[in-house]
Amino acid sequence: MNAKKSTGTGQDEEPNWGHPTKSQARKDTTRAERISGIVWLSIGALFGLFISVLYIGSRITVGDVEVPLPWTILFALVFNRALTKTALLWTDNKLIAGIPALVWLAGYLLAVMWPELPFGEATLMPQTVWSMLLLVVGLAAAAWPLRPQFSLEPLK
Repeated sequence: MNAKKSTGTGQDEEPNWGHPTKSQARKDTTRAERISGIVWLSIGALFGLFISVLYIGSRITVGDVEVPLPWTILFALVFNRALTKTALLWTDNKLIAGIPALVWLAGYLLAVMWPELPFGEATLMPQTVWSMLLLVVGLAAAAWPLRPQFSLEPLK
């Protein structure tokens, strides 16, 4: 499916073009552009996971007490949701749009299993409740835009 010559308004290919609350996948892109968009989003998912794993054990000192500050859980919430919403701008297929989330999950599982692999030695992901919360929040945030959405408007 090659890109069509645009008429300038976008109304022909995109019926909701310019609508403030309705987003839709672009129709004026080539298949190669859509594939590269999903690939770059998947690379971004791995980068976001790297940041989350790197700083999951962050602490701040309040007086003489160190307090855990797992800000990477909030980072995963915002970042993974943004990745999926952006993927939905490249394709209408929710399975394809979920590829960055699946890449994030595969990277998470690899980080958890790393010490048990033949070539892995050091623990990458701490065995804490924050790590489990990172998994739950990261996947929920990535899956939320992919959920089925039903309209309350009457059928025509």
